Amino acid sequence: MHMTPPDPSRIRDLGQAASRVALQALLRAHDLLGHATGHHLRDARAQADPVRHLQARVEEAELKARLAWDITDILRARLGKIPEGRRPYYSPAHRFRILELKRLLGWTRAETAATFLVCPNTIGNWEAQVQPGANTVGSTVKPNPPIVRMKDAVRSLVQAMKRLGFGADDLLAMTLIRAGWRISARTVGRIAREKLHPAPIPPPPSKPQRPVKARFVGHVWMADTSEVRGFLGRTFHLAAVFDAFSRVPLVLGTFDHKPNSTETEALLQKAIGAFGKPKYLITDLGPEFKGAFRKALASSGVTQR
Repeated sequence: MHMTPPDPSRIRDLGQAASRVALQALLRAHDLLGHATGHHLRDARAQADPVRHLQARVEEAELKARLAWDITDILRARLGKIPEGRRPYYSPAHRFRILELKRLLGWTRAETAATFLVCPNTIGNWEAQVQPGANTVGSTVKPNPPIVRMKDAVRSLVQAMKRLGFGADDLLAMTLIRAGWRISARTVGRIAREKLHPAPIPPPPSKPQRPVKARFVGHVWMADTSEVRGFLGRTFHLAAVFDAFSRVPLVLGTFDHKPNSTETEALLQKAIGAFGKPKYLITDLGPEFKGAFRKALASSGVTQR
């Protein structure tokens, strides 16, 4: 018996049609799943039993938490494809909010850096700038609205506790009173009703900048500061200027504190005096690379990137 071989093009068309039908069926199933979940939560909240009502709220909160982490993973996967040097910077208010989340969740620097796609040393630099002895508080890390008085700290704490669902106004006020804060339940309610201002988003650059490529020795320099942990837990800061083409350090400086712009400017002048000046100098947006450092670059004719 002679059998006609199947047509490959027909098989391909049938496979594509089946794939489209399967995708549409999957999306329709998600529509029905969302409707079923919504009806379940609505019916549970409508029950007269307060325990069933609270259980519905817990289920809704757990569902939103799972979906929020899914959204975070999707956004992190997308931003992770962008080279680190071309990602948009966090605003000072966003950086302070990141530090608040780190403290709240008990994350390490590595966990926080992995979540927000930055270097663990960057998280350490942000934390160093909000220490009581820091000389650059508020330059690159600052809350929104600013905290300049103890009352501002109380207001921010009350709003954070409200966001976490800590409890009613009287319970929250009683907790703060036991901790030594003088506040009433009426004040707590007034603060809770205040509209929170979102953290400002940094404006986009006026024009896109092309990436700098080091084409020969002395063409592009790089400057950076790092915190180094020494013997018996002591820490010191290392500032370095090195050539981007050869990766050779030109000047190194150690400090028992985070260097300021004047100290990094002196380090830069030492490198220029020994090796001449480059065309470009690449730095981050730390306060040690602003002020006197930036003025010295402008007077020397070096472009900071």
